Amino acid sequence: MEYSIALVGAISGDSDIPFNAHQVLELLEQPQTALAHGETFTGRPDTRIHINEHSILKIRTEIRDPKSAQRWALQALEKERRLEVYYPDKTWFVATPESTEKNCIIGNICPLLQPLHTLLNALTPEQSKQGLSLLEQIWGMYFAVAIQHELRLDEGLSNFGQDKHGTVYYLDDDNYNWDRFNACSHILGVYLRSLSWFEDDACQQLGEQLQRGILQHFKDRQYLNVLAEQLDNVFFPPKFESRIQALNAGLIGDRSKQHSNIDSRYLILMADIHANLPALDTVLNFMHKEGIRDGLVLGDIVGYGPHPAECIERLQDSALTIIKGNHDHGLASGHFSERFSQTAQWVLDWSLSVVSAEQRHWLGELPPVLHHHNWLALHGAPVDPTFFNAYVYQMTFESNLSALAEKNIPLCFHGHTHLPGVYARRGMDKHYADLEMDLSSYECALVCPGSVGQPRNRQPGAQFGIYDQVEKKLSLHNLSYSTEPVIQIMQDKGFPEALINMLRF
Repeated sequence: MEYSIALVGAISGDSDIPFNAHQVLELLEQPQTALAHGETFTGRPDTRIHINEHSILKIRTEIRDPKSAQRWALQALEKERRLEVYYPDKTWFVATPESTEKNCIIGNICPLLQPLHTLLNALTPEQSKQGLSLLEQIWGMYFAVAIQHELRLDEGLSNFGQDKHGTVYYLDDDNYNWDRFNACSHILGVYLRSLSWFEDDACQQLGEQLQRGILQHFKDRQYLNVLAEQLDNVFFPPKFESRIQALNAGLIGDRSKQHSNIDSRYLILMADIHANLPALDTVLNFMHKEGIRDGLVLGDIVGYGPHPAECIERLQDSALTIIKGNHDHGLASGHFSERFSQTAQWVLDWSLSVVSAEQRHWLGELPPVLHHHNWLALHGAPVDPTFFNAYVYQMTFESNLSALAEKNIPLCFHGHTHLPGVYARRGMDKHYADLEMDLSSYECALVCPGSVGQPRNRQPGAQFGIYDQVEKKLSLHNLSYSTEPVIQIMQDKGFPEALINMLRF
């Protein structure tokens, strides 16, 4: 079939397009190259490729009219220019059959690069340095696109190619919505299982490489935890367990803080203290009086209230096990311009002036999640890979209970909602607000003890829970204290009136 070729533009710019219409037509006359998983060229069934010794041409099989084809190709070109991961000479075109003006096809042409899966699969353990160098280029592109564009490159090694100078580029025309490291963790599992040169030392170096890339682009150690937790969900046969352990050692180091062996019978459950020292002291005094020595603080020590430094100091001196909430992370990292209301941002900004650098560091080092053989503890929701941003509430509790059931976790302690109660599954899913509950007969349950420092169920007081690990019984408590001293300080410091009213009313 004869075609008329309209060159749309190259990644490098429109002033000097590196390919011409004759080169496109010449490649279109070449036999179609078969695509197959594991072979040199892979791809979607609706993609055609034609190659010669110098170039590769890809055709999308959708048929469009001339105007929409030109518009689609131009949009694809502009997007790829923004991503800055493609070979500069890659050129998009529209081909119109001369026999009709209605059935256009869209494609692109690029110099032939060596697909990385053909190179990396052939390496030996002695060549691991070369393999890691290529992977580091992949992660540089991958993390940059994720943080700058909220997009995910397809992590398969066949989607990346190396030019004659050793520079790696992205080959696939498609990209996807960023999924917070979910697909990344699974492809890492594929790498570690399929690339024979990945011995333990190389796996640890890969982890260190990932850590550098994440810190460079995301500038937040929290994302190391996110990826490490995602890797826990990836299947590894026993013979590969040492590889994943080495990878995690390089990625995040000691993860012992995220695992608990608390065996005391009674656990105090506290959440959302929110810099309210009188409320915190009320619960701590009760705990001391009752002789309860262990407990969990389920995040958000700071935010909303006027005593961030004092509450941090009080908890540092306690024997409580503490995890990180979103306000704690915001204050520790200084990243609170998003995901926070204007009032929450105001308080965190004010808190920066009264909390020491050492206290911020302490907040930043708190684990975001805690695993116990009988329960899971986090601030937000089990389905949330960031641990402290999503909520357990009427619209989400069923999916969160299902997440617990899938992982065979009977119990999850959480905060974030400021609403005491239990969502539990026993045949059907249901919400309970009973002050006393026997949790032993439920398949799984989500437990929120309410908020110590800022309750939101119209019942003022310092709210907390006590869990009996032997009898698996929960009791919810609410102790009264005087809010007026807290309100007075908030007024003196110029706190937003909305926050003052939440305590007053």
